[in-house]
Amino acid sequence: MTRRRVLAALLGLAVIAAAIALAVSGSSGPHPPAAPPAPAPSLEQFGANVNRLFNDGTYSPAQIDAQLAALRSTGATIARSDTLWETVEPTAPNGSVHHYNWRFDDLVAGSLARHGLRWLALLDYSAPWASEQPGLLHSHPRSASDFAGFASAFAARYGRGGVFWHAHTDLPDMPVQTYEVWNEPDNVEFWRPAPDASAYAELYLDTRTAIKLVDPAARVVIGGLTRPTMFLPQMLAAQPRLADSLDGVAIHPYGPTPGAVMTKIRSDRQVMATLGLGSVPLYVTEFGWTIHPVGALDFAPESRRPGYITTTLAALGHTNCSIAAVALYTWVTPERHPTDLEDWFGVSPPRGGSSPDREAFAAGVAEANKPGPRQPVCGSG
Repeated sequence: MTRRRVLAALLGLAVIAAAIALAVSGSSGPHPPAAPPAPAPSLEQFGANVNRLFNDGTYSPAQIDAQLAALRSTGATIARSDTLWETVEPTAPNGSVHHYNWRFDDLVAGSLARHGLRWLALLDYSAPWASEQPGLLHSHPRSASDFAGFASAFAARYGRGGVFWHAHTDLPDMPVQTYEVWNEPDNVEFWRPAPDASAYAELYLDTRTAIKLVDPAARVVIGGLTRPTMFLPQMLAAQPRLADSLDGVAIHPYGPTPGAVMTKIRSDRQVMATLGLGSVPLYVTEFGWTIHPVGALDFAPESRRPGYITTTLAALGHTNCSIAAVALYTWVTPERHPTDLEDWFGVSPPRGGSSPDREAFAAGVAEANKPGPRQPVCGSG
């Protein structure tokens, strides 16, 4: 390791230690002033979720590279994928000493950077030792500050000036700029035993503060909501200071047709406007359709899905809804079990090659990026 890299690594470790200490101590005293909201990206960004490509653990490095190269060739610039606290820090810290295992996240960061894809990092799920109910899948964290400590360590490694980039000068410098805090905290499947707007608001605020200590320019967004029209008002009622502490709100407007997706986005934006959040950027971090089994939630006939994908992406590129980023769910799934709907959301064949869905995705991104007037989807203003 060169002297420059050693110094950078030492600096990064110091930043991690300071951020963790502040995050841990921050909840016991008066709340510090909120950092001002970060500006939205200058251009709307488009991409796809690649979670199954990494999380399944069944794809070889060559297959991962081939799939990411194919995604980048469509014009996509972002890729949404998890950083799993349970994987990074499986054992409790010894006093103030944390033991992080970054092997999985190094794979994600390096793979995406090699293909010119910016990581939209999804910070999620409790480490077993930090879970409110150990043994319960997707139990929420017992302590918001513990989760915030993990987030600050992640930002110090993969964010702007992060030690990972200093240690891998062979890679394009593509630090994480946008952090999504948890996945669907308003969904009982992902925040157990039951969604809690107040607890999630605290988690978001503590996590945002911890990340901003590492990277003041970071965008820290509310984790993809399935029912923002209900959950956001509850969050603001529980934590009024949240109104001045939002860099963005991620939503998951699944619907049976492109029209249904757009209707949900319009409704979400209208509620945000009534809450005084009309200028807060939206991040559409999941939408899509499964093609099996017939009648499943979010099902679309295989013959219609390509048209749905192109139409929705094209429309999302030309709204007045202040959308900062769009990520289709999802790029690739294994296509194994006909009765498992989660196996059939992928638009890229798992064994490689093209498909009508993949071509439709590329066409949709191209249409979305074309210059053109904004359609008054979210009101006339």
